Amino acid sequence: MIIGSIILVFDMIYITPRFEAAYHGLQYSLLSNDPFDFTSPNPIRYRILPSLLGYLSFLRGDLFFIIPLIFALLLVSSIYWVYRKKEFSPVDSVLFTGLIAFSCTIYIQLVAPGYTDAVFYFFIFLSFSFVRNLYLSACFFCLALLTHESSLFMLPGLLLYAMYINGSSAVTFIKYIAAYIIALVPLLLYRYWVNQHIAVEFDLDLYFSEKNIDFAVSKMLPLLPAGLFYAFKLFWIFPLYALYISWKNKEYNFILLLMSIIVCNVLQVIIAFDITRMLCLGFPAILLGAEKVKSYWSKGKFTRFTMSLTAINFLVFQYVINSSGIDPLLPLPYTYIIGFFTGN
Repeated sequence: MIIGSIILVFDMIYITPRFEAAYHGLQYSLLSNDPFDFTSPNPIRYRILPSLLGYLSFLRGDLFFIIPLIFALLLVSSIYWVYRKKEFSPVDSVLFTGLIAFSCTIYIQLVAPGYTDAVFYFFIFLSFSFVRNLYLSACFFCLALLTHESSLFMLPGLLLYAMYINGSSAVTFIKYIAAYIIALVPLLLYRYWVNQHIAVEFDLDLYFSEKNIDFAVSKMLPLLPAGLFYAFKLFWIFPLYALYISWKNKEYNFILLLMSIIVCNVLQVIIAFDITRMLCLGFPAILLGAEKVKSYWSKGKFTRFTMSLTAINFLVFQYVINSSGIDPLLPLPYTYIIGFFTGN
């Protein structure tokens, strides 16, 4: 937790954090006051877990933004813990943590208080990390789905990773696909129950409507390259180089695994607009790509390269791509200096 706290403080200096919920964050905050009050409409009612946790922990309403921040800390800390468990050195474990912590995976959580991305990223990370344990992995995936249905885009990659780690026998495949399908049941039952009481705006009918898809494809798809880049900036080098190494060494199973994560991640752009924020869901590709590169390089070479890449990555100015265009994430010192001279 100490490592995670230090990293989050650094993130809050690199970009200017905000603490007042808006847009979806405001809807989650309102839902946390009474998650099962069906008298008032709420477009994100299906994504019940974070607001329920806020309600149960009394971090409701204006205090709800603390819940995603706690999970951001848990995510960063758990990445470090998992790589230490893999017997990576403390330095390399911090570097792997930085691949995610020093990206929009965490940055957007800090500038969009109340958004719950860090919550389902945490559960997605654990579902991959504990993939050797069928039931635990499926349980974490279930919690990710109850946080946000877009977690479903990671199912092909998660299943292929389970086969990659545990073997590709027919029995193993059937066990894992059955477990992950069962993990969908609580979400489906909850959505069915909610639909008996109230209509929810953010439903399949909205996302897959002709109007929505037409806007996403015509207006947002051209911004995909920029949105994809700014999700992780130079850290994309790792999965790209891992694909090259795997192709060269005929590791086609790993290529399929990595491509499934990347492609399924990109498919979100067909139905939604916050490109950079959405594409952060593909963060497992960054970690798995870096693991593959590390396995082929000497310890010293990987450490030196990653430290240098991380330093250079900070020099690349951070932007996010969404339906309103391209927005900068300004460093905290810059924001204070500008505010001082402008009186804001």
